[in-house]
Amino acid sequence: MNMNYNKILAIGFIGLALFSSCADDLDKEPKLNLTDKEIFADSQHIESNLLGIYGSAKSIIGLRLFNFNVARGDEFINQSVNANEAIASYEMTVGQTTSDNTETWTKLYQTINNANTFLEKINDAKEIAGDNYGKWVAEAKFVRALSYYYLNSLYAQPYLLNKDAKSVPLRLKSEDNTGNNNLKRSTVAEIDAQILEDLSDENINNLPAAAGTYDAVTRTTQGAAHVLRQRIYMEQGQWDKAIEEGLAVKGYSLEGDISNLFKSPFITNETIFSFPMSETNRGSRQSAPAYYFYDGTRFVIDYTSGILSKAGYSITNDARVKELTGKVGTQPISTKFKDSQNYLDWTPVFRYAEVLLNLAESYYQNGDEPSARKYLNEVRRRSVKESDDVIDISSLTREALKTAIYNERRAEFIGEGIRSLDIHRRGEDFIKQGGTVKEIHITPATNGYIWPIPTIESSANKLIEE
Repeated sequence: MNMNYNKILAIGFIGLALFSSCADDLDKEPKLNLTDKEIFADSQHIESNLLGIYGSAKSIIGLRLFNFNVARGDEFINQSVNANEAIASYEMTVGQTTSDNTETWTKLYQTINNANTFLEKINDAKEIAGDNYGKWVAEAKFVRALSYYYLNSLYAQPYLLNKDAKSVPLRLKSEDNTGNNNLKRSTVAEIDAQILEDLSDENINNLPAAAGTYDAVTRTTQGAAHVLRQRIYMEQGQWDKAIEEGLAVKGYSLEGDISNLFKSPFITNETIFSFPMSETNRGSRQSAPAYYFYDGTRFVIDYTSGILSKAGYSITNDARVKELTGKVGTQPISTKFKDSQNYLDWTPVFRYAEVLLNLAESYYQNGDEPSARKYLNEVRRRSVKESDDVIDISSLTREALKTAIYNERRAEFIGEGIRSLDIHRRGEDFIKQGGTVKEIHITPATNGYIWPIPTIESSANKLIEE
């Protein structure tokens, strides 16, 4: 069944109606206050509930958290003076009561609880779900895995530095009261293990192997699950497995014109997973990505120490520079997210260019430099003609090749929140406005590298600090 979670009323339990649409998009006189029993007695209601889980994830991963991750990176200077506009994320000063922290924690765990509840309830409705049972279970587990992935990247030390470091509580049961508030933090490795369990071969095989349609880019597919597994294996330094996952992502290709990725309808052969927006279900001021980029008063490209300050990455004819950057007055901005009036730009999570650059990095780490150069070249040539390039990919080896792969990731995904995730998984320092009087330099041993457990959790969970 083709159901658009921008147009569906997410009826059900635990606040799933986060993204309910206006009455014009719904059946007349819908029955809103359904019991769990009624929801799971009807296949359409079950699917509506599942779409509510996507909506819950979108409310944070596709909006505010996306901007927090951009701010944590080193490609932009956040010029805002408003505490609600990712200032703490940018300055690496997120505290226990900072709104960045509180909102992220609350909404990610709400999403996880919604998924847990769905998984428990659908287990008793297998016959009603019918042939969709395995697919719907796999979708809910993917959203749960994605939520834990982001929690691990914010609240725990990198796996490569200390896989036994404390991360976050691993909640796998439905909670509708405070009876089970007390739960110790699991380790980084334990969170990763659960993510991989949710992304098991069995679950992936139950997902569609589809691409290039609305459902194929806004709901979970085999491709999306393989990319998330690839990210986990790269975090762990399991390069053979990361390569295997990348090669398993089939049916996609690079879009010829990179700017098409950021234009309506936002559905291309490169798009693997995105959070959609619509007139009745979209971001807003201080949540939508376009709000932060469009006018040069918040996220401004750092041409002094960011990737566009480096030779070979601000070439005039580089399509990423020519088509996806601009100026407001004297302020350089990213134009990937343009709709500052209606906030209808979709939020990308996975696209095929990442798979290729993941493969380039993984092959390099495995000692296969020819393959690393091949995948690096494939992505770079989409935007930079060989005749315009000052970087000779064919001659790159060793450290120079690694640097080129890392830099290409920065240039390709600038403004998409991936840079901060890369810095964290490699255990590198966060250095912003490097070499200036405003330099921010945070090491893995420095307060601010990871976020503290928020007060809303520590005050309710007596075991959180154990």
